[in-house]
Amino acid sequence: MEKIHEFIGNLLDQKGITDIEEDARQHLIEDMTELLMQQIDRAAIDSLSEEKAIELANGLDDGSIKQEDVPKFMMDAGLNLEEISMITMLQFRDLYLGVTQAPEEEGEAVAEAANEGNN
Repeated sequence: MEKIHEFIGNLLDQKGITDIEEDARQHLIEDMTELLMQQIDRAAIDSLSEEKAIELANGLDDGSIKQEDVPKFMMDAGLNLEEISMITMLQFRDLYLGVTQAPEEEGEAVAEAANEGNN
């Protein structure tokens, strides 16, 4: 998580948000980190096959898959979580700094990364 906080701190610096109180900066970093983690989770889930997504949802609902087991489930499903995370972080950075792609291109990039992990 420290690397994510460092990444977000660097984004704030690049955006020119450097003259705020340390408490406010830390709060902003925490909020942005939570948002980024949600986007990474969403990208990983979107990269699952429909069959695996249903299996994950059912497992979480019935308790056969615990929240802490989700990363292992995703890796066992053949996803390259590191690559999905990196692509999502880069997209987050581009969006935050105002350098954006079309949404369909973003989805294709994440899907390609997931498929490369399956090969």
